[in-house]
This record gives sequence, C-alpha cells and structure tokens, in this order.
Amino acid sequence: MTRNTVRKNMMNSNADIRWLVAGALVGLAAAGFGILRQSSAGTDLPDNAIASVNGILIQRDTFERALERIGDADGARLIGRLVDDELLVQRGVELGMTESDTEVRAAIVNSLVASITAEADAASPSDEELLHYLEDNAERFSYTSALHVEAWQTDVEPVAQAFIAALRTSGSAVANEQIRPLPDLPPALVPVELLRDYLGPAITAAAAEMPDGSSAVFARRGSWLVVRVVAKERARVEDLSAIRNRVLLDYRRNLADRMLGEYLDGLRERADVRVAAP
Repeated sequence: MTRNTVRKNMMNSNADIRWLVAGALVGLAAAGFGILRQSSAGTDLPDNAIASVNGILIQRDTFERALERIGDADGARLIGRLVDDELLVQRGVELGMTESDTEVRAAIVNSLVASITAEADAASPSDEELLHYLEDNAERFSYTSALHVEAWQTDVEPVAQAFIAALRTSGSAVANEQIRPLPDLPPALVPVELLRDYLGPAITAAAAEMPDGSSAVFARRGSWLVVRVVAKERARVEDLSAIRNRVLLDYRRNLADRMLGEYLDGLRERADVRVAAP
C-alpha cells in the first residue's frame, strides 16, 4: 500500500467520524427515547412506520413531529434525512462510539433523561397541590429576613485584607486609625430592608447568603468594607401567589428527579453492576 493510499484512507476515516458524530447527535435528538423499534419480519412496513433501516423502524409520529418543527418542508427529503441519521447512528454503534465517544454518550444520556422526565416538565398541578408542596418544603422557600453583622471600613485594600485575615485566624481583630467600625451600625438583628441603608443593597444581599460567623471584604465607593455575619434570622414565604412560578418550577424539578430515580432503580435491579473500591 502506497503512502498516498494510506493518507487518503486516514482522511476518509476522519471525515467519516466527524460526520458520524454530527449525524449521531442529530439523529438521537430527532429520534428520542423509544421511538425506534425493532421491525417485525417481512418486507411491508406497519402503518405506524415511515421507514425501516436494517430492520429498525422509524416511527411515523417521529416524521410528523419533525415535519411540524421544520414547517413547509419536502416530506420525501425529510424521510431521507431521517434514514441518513439512522444509518449514521447504526454505524456509530458498529464502531463502538456509544461506548467510547463522550459526545455521543452524552447525547444518548441527555435524550433518554429528557424522555423520562418529559411528563414532569409538562406537569400542571393545581394551586392546592402547590400549596401543599410549599408547606411540605417550606425551608426551600425561606429567606433571610434580618441580619446581625459587624462591619469595618478602610480606604486601603491591604489593610482590609490583613484585618479579615486576623478575624479568620483568631476570631477577633483590633480596629485602628486605618480601619474603623462602620458608624451607627446597630449591634443586633436588623431587618434586611433597613440594613441596606448601612451596607448598600449589593453588600446586604451578599451578606444574607453568607453563613453565620463568616466574613468577607467588599469594595464600596472607593473604600473597603470588612463584614462579619454574627447571626441571621430566616422567615418562610406562606403566600403562594407571591412565588407561584418558583414553586411550580421546584415542583417539576423534584418530580423529574423522583421519576428519574425510580427509572434508574429499575435499571439497577435488572442489571449486573460491579464496582471496584475507589
């Protein structure tokens, strides 16, 4: 075999793999989960099939959904594209790409997960169901309503960094002429709305997410603030109408997680899984 022949074969092989990956991804997205099934014996297609590729049926509803997405398209050409996609997917399986190619494996997993959780994504629970969900998961929808913080201000960033390092190391730091306590800041729990007047909206929002006892340095209008969270008070949202969309999204996400978990449990029960110690 000549060098040119070898080079030509390598180029053809690389091109084939590139097209295979692209086609496999398109084919998996178009086909979805459970819509390509093994064909029965015989040459005639069943009524619910639009084509057969090596005995694998391409379902008519797959074609119709693709046609609906594309709009005014040539039906015969679309069927040809679906056949091409299936040919590429089958070739990818022959080459072992479903086992070795990370992009193809990710496409398979994503397509399968989407099909399993599709019902959850479209769930439309009643307000009564959402209210029960809100009550049962109240902690998920709680928020920081008040904060007790300590704050010090300086015009020099290295001073702020040294001060916070001392706070984190020993739990205390000594103020001096370069860094002083923020004036008039109440030494107690302060409602978040009022604390914004002292720290500003952005720093207050960040402090509300900080754990108790933690500290951080913030830049503010040419100066630097060292803020330590002493304590937090949380409140729960009980009015569904105020956060209905948020509760609905969380409801659907939780339902999807549960459906996927149950599906995976079923797969594990039927599979022979062996895992080595890490």
